[in-house]
Amino acid sequence: MPVAAVMPIRSFRGGKDRLADELSDEARYRLSLAMASRLVEKAEAALLLPLVVSADEGVLEWATTTGLASLPETGRGLDSAAAEGARWAMESGLQWVILHSDLPLIDVGDLQAVESLARNGEAVLAPSADGGTSALASPTAIEFSYGVASAHRHLARLHQPRILTTTGLLHDVDTVRDLRSAMRHPAGQWIRDILT
Repeated sequence: MPVAAVMPIRSFRGGKDRLADELSDEARYRLSLAMASRLVEKAEAALLLPLVVSADEGVLEWATTTGLASLPETGRGLDSAAAEGARWAMESGLQWVILHSDLPLIDVGDLQAVESLARNGEAVLAPSADGGTSALASPTAIEFSYGVASAHRHLARLHQPRILTTTGLLHDVDTVRDLRSAMRHPAGQWIRDILT
């Protein structure tokens, strides 16, 4: 059975506000869409089953037209979206991992490592460089607590988790500094094509 890669996505058009000083609304939309599409491509290559969870009609329409499984978010915010996706996976008899779509340097090898551990029923925590949580898997339901320093809170809620630290999982894009750093990395050169 495949492992469900739960992808909570707030919006392509309304997200990444902290990049507004550097990117126009249209550029932020293109970047958000491209990062999500790239994550889906890498996840599928790693034999994960992407599941998009969103309250945004545009995101759900993108998931449908792309042929992805999707779930309308009924709660409010990232914690509830993650919980709804994990619950759907467990009710479907699947292991799950929560993956965030703002990982521009992610590669198939990163996700193969996550998939292998999750499929074997292990808890997985992949922190972002700023202390957030890029990927999270658990064989049982947990209480999600995203936001500043979420990796520490999630670590305390997982039973003997495997900690994964790779460039692709550590480097998310929340700030202009993150974006510039990603664009300078060899694996992030594709971003320039999206933004020009």
